[in-house]
Amino acid sequence: MSENLTSTDLIATASDVLTRGGYQRIADRFPEWDTTSSRLFEDSYNVVGLVVFDTCDELLRTWADVQGRLVDVISRNVGQGEAKSWDGYLILLTPGLSPSEETSVEDVRYNTTRLRKIIGTGEDIRSMADVERVLRPLLPLGSDAAKLARATVLDLLPKLLAISGIPESTTKSLVDAFREQAPLLESLHKLRSDQ
Repeated sequence: MSENLTSTDLIATASDVLTRGGYQRIADRFPEWDTTSSRLFEDSYNVVGLVVFDTCDELLRTWADVQGRLVDVISRNVGQGEAKSWDGYLILLTPGLSPSEETSVEDVRYNTTRLRKIIGTGEDIRSMADVERVLRPLLPLGSDAAKLARATVLDLLPKLLAISGIPESTTKSLVDAFREQAPLLESLHKLRSDQ
């Protein structure tokens, strides 16, 4: 169900998501990017331009000019030796979309000339929560992802096999026996006798 998001909702929410993700708004140095529809952010690795359009048509007509402005800011203010001189992102958001423009939106989305682009349209963003999902490629991994990274395949196996109907307790018992280098059949017999 759509929340009928406005351009103001999108810029406020996207700005909040980026700030919580560790980006700093750098409006004081670049006032031309501090408007009702655009913001400029950076972290240690990236420069990110955020622009929100009222319509998809407006996004498609002007994205190349906006990209040129961001490339200009990066080339004038970031040294070529700095990592972030190569990591510029342009976020283009709009609450609108016309089905006839879907192909054009995809062409812009996959155009990596000069900058990487992240595009969110009315099809992608139906609620405030969707804004964070669209921006996720720019955000640090959360604690859930960090836990997952520390988990081994053996830790994940009981839950994965439970989806296929194998009791989690059975798989956990086998995994524990495997880790202890104990006989696997013995652990199954013990599990059966304990039940």
